[in-house]
Amino acid sequence: MNQITVYGDSIAAGYGAPPARGFVPVLTRLCSRQMNLPIDYRNYGQSGMTSYALSSALRFNDAWVTGGLTARTVCILIGGDDLIQNVPILLSGQRAAVERALKASAFAYAASLRRIRALTRRPLAVGTIYNPYPATKAADIAVAVYNERVILPAAEHVGAAVAPIAEAFSGRQAELIDGYGTGVAGAPGRNGVAFPIHPNLQGHAVIAETFLPFVAPAFSRE
Repeated sequence: MNQITVYGDSIAAGYGAPPARGFVPVLTRLCSRQMNLPIDYRNYGQSGMTSYALSSALRFNDAWVTGGLTARTVCILIGGDDLIQNVPILLSGQRAAVERALKASAFAYAASLRRIRALTRRPLAVGTIYNPYPATKAADIAVAVYNERVILPAAEHVGAAVAPIAEAFSGRQAELIDGYGTGVAGAPGRNGVAFPIHPNLQGHAVIAETFLPFVAPAFSRE
């Protein structure tokens, strides 16, 4: 099947975007146009989804398993909610507690990728997570550490390509994040957005464009 399967959190789900404007349908259209093929998608993005929950769903939810089995290629964009859950620990400055949290996150994220790899030998692409609060140094450090210590090693272990979403958003948060305000963690955003962390329509388009080079080649293979 000419199908893209996507697993992830609220960003993958297209939070805040009209149904056809989230990054998953945009990516599918871009890929279909580039490869001159009809391409469909299955989107298992879910608000609040963590890598722990994803690993569980891939073990016990038949629909999520089927999505991996039928895919020509799989994209994963997850980790933001894992990081949010661990913010108090990461900001505590307690080295032992931080190491435990990172190891637990790395284990869960890697377990998710291993479960997906067990379903399919098709190409996988994972996205790094971006920092919505560039004016908060601690947030910048936490996101960089999460990408380096959790996402990159797990991707390498299963042979997944890495779409540099963090790099694509770096320095462009004001134009790519819905309701972006000051870039200070905890500060409200514009237009009534209490927590300006999700991409706007342009942000979703940038995510799709960043994934595209790692996804489109899968449809040229027999």
